[in-house]
Amino acid sequence: MPRKSANANFPTAARSHARRGDSTDLLAVATAVRQARVESGLTQAQLALVSGVGRATVIALENGRPGVSLGHALKVMRGLGLTLRPAERR
Repeated sequence: MPRKSANANFPTAARSHARRGDSTDLLAVATAVRQARVESGLTQAQLALVSGVGRATVIALENGRPGVSLGHALKVMRGLGLTLRPAERR
């Protein structure tokens, strides 16, 4: 059911950019990216510019949504000085 705006005659759709993913792995990456961005004092727009991706990509990555390409995710992470490490084998 669509949400109602302040004026009940105009229903509004849920904010698609605010939806969060449900994968625990993607949400862990999202948390790390958001935390590093905030600690760096960058806005999402500034991070996008530094990384060479669109702001929508940064938003999607920070929300843990699937669909962000690995290449774009790595660009954003590189822009923050983050890297991926292989998991330790058991």
